[in-house]
Amino acid sequence: MVEKSKENLTFQAEVSKLLDLVANSLYSEREIFLRELISNSADACEKLRYQSLSKKNLLKDDKDLKINIRVSKKKKIIEIEDNGIGMNKQELIDNLGTIARSGTSRFIEAMKNKKEGDISAIGQFGVGFYSSYMVSDKVDVLSRDAANNEINLWSSNGKENYSIESSEKEKRGTCITLNIKKDADEFLDSFRLRSIITKYSNYIPFPIYLNDLDDKEKEEKINEGSPLWLKDKNDIKDEDYKQFYNNISFNFDEPLKTIHYNAEGVISYRALIYIPTNQPMDLFNAERKNKIKLYVQKVFITDECDDIMPNWLRFIPGVVDSQDISLNISREMLQNNPIISKIKKGLTNKILNEIENLSKKEKTKFETFWNNFGAVLKEGIYEQNDHHEKILPLLRFENSINDNKISLEEYIKIMAKDQKEIYYFANTDKDHIKNSPQLEVFADKKIPVLFMVDAVDEFWIQNVSKFKDLEFKSITKGKVDVSKVGEKTKDKKDDNKKIDSKIKDLINILKEELKDNISEVLISERLTKSPILLVAEESGMDINMEKLMKMHNQKTPASKKILEVNPSHPMIVNLANNLTKVDHKKMSNLLLDQANILDGNILSNPSGYLENLTEIFIK
Repeated sequence: MVEKSKENLTFQAEVSKLLDLVANSLYSEREIFLRELISNSADACEKLRYQSLSKKNLLKDDKDLKINIRVSKKKKIIEIEDNGIGMNKQELIDNLGTIARSGTSRFIEAMKNKKEGDISAIGQFGVGFYSSYMVSDKVDVLSRDAANNEINLWSSNGKENYSIESSEKEKRGTCITLNIKKDADEFLDSFRLRSIITKYSNYIPFPIYLNDLDDKEKEEKINEGSPLWLKDKNDIKDEDYKQFYNNISFNFDEPLKTIHYNAEGVISYRALIYIPTNQPMDLFNAERKNKIKLYVQKVFITDECDDIMPNWLRFIPGVVDSQDISLNISREMLQNNPIISKIKKGLTNKILNEIENLSKKEKTKFETFWNNFGAVLKEGIYEQNDHHEKILPLLRFENSINDNKISLEEYIKIMAKDQKEIYYFANTDKDHIKNSPQLEVFADKKIPVLFMVDAVDEFWIQNVSKFKDLEFKSITKGKVDVSKVGEKTKDKKDDNKKIDSKIKDLINILKEELKDNISEVLISERLTKSPILLVAEESGMDINMEKLMKMHNQKTPASKKILEVNPSHPMIVNLANNLTKVDHKKMSNLLLDQANILDGNILSNPSGYLENLTEIFIK
């Protein structure tokens, strides 16, 4: 007999929040608890199978890895048991009482950001075990770890506390016992459980057995289990592909594109990968990893091989099975492995080719893809790699000419007469772009401007200076001369002859009064309607880039901007004609504040701006 020493512990605060969220989740989603627990059991079996490659005695006589599900209406319980790796006491605490990888907090935050809570995504965040409490008012986890045969019983009602005590268990692995709530008794029906297993877990690569304890019948194998990626494509139905996609990705949409192929040559491997339709909630989370499972000769090796898929394709889930990697390879040895590098290159090229085909042949699907994953794909141009030439033609941008999202090729077709550069305006505030004075001369002359509204645009554009011999040119940076480009506009120089000298006086005053804040004051070539604006120096950091850096608390050197003045604007003309009647310092600060407002900047002294405005215009 084992001497029991029961220890009562308190859940981590974030876990308590999650348990409360799960317990009050929508009833229609509760069936996912079984999917999550089966998935965890499969992970435990996969880990044991992998470790047994180097530790020969780990499996002992129990070599057939499997998952058993038992149900009893009389006892009101469901048991999910595996003979996988098992957990010791500390692992039970780490995995069930504390979330070291912040999965809980990320999941809760994702739920807050959804208009309707989608609890089905819980598995994406590594906290799927807690879905048990959607149907249970008490959960017992009895586990015997394979390495040391340590046996412990973890128990909790899903409130604030849990207990751990030494216990007894004949075989290694983990058995989870769910004490089913009264309002969840539908899950005590073996036919209901069978349909859930078939729906979500049919291609789990371990046999799943279902046994109704009340009927004393022989246990029944439910899932198909045969690796889908090894089958001939002609023998696979669309619903099989979809179910497998749902199983491995924890996404529950339809795959936008299924890519199933067999690569043969110097390196041989099979791949079954998917382009999702919808955007995963954690797509832009810094901790998100790719969803590719690596197998060697049908044996699961790892789902944490960062080198098999570039991070800018992290939304692609799937399976890769190679014949050319040793079964005894460690996860550490996978890093910088030449075979993995070749597989990565092959996968990346295949995916980009499929995306290109979508853009040419299935424009509606491509539009869906771009709206959800375009910003991530652009990261591939920011990263130094060999795929820039493939990615650039896939990019789509809103623009100043029409309401369509256009490619760079399409931009070239609508360029103005004598245009020699690709003009772009980068700002994450789309409304600010459309109403910005920066666009005025381009609108008047019908010169197209690309709108770059994703934060990553400012970064990748630094790596790509041109497209088809056309330089990219920011319209918010440096000198922009479009006098010989596009449609002709009225030459205003004759109208301004009478006040040229006064305008020069105004500019000289602004230069002197604002010398500590700006680098230069110039007559603007951009402005046709607005009085003033700020632009970055040609060699300096673009204004939007500087804002982004500051938003992310990045240290950026203080950079002075150029103040451009529209000599035809009535306000500028009026000020130039009345320089002797206004306070030069207040006037200069007023104009600088107005330029900052037009640029979307927050004024450091708004009350001072109002005082200057009132004083000058009352006079």
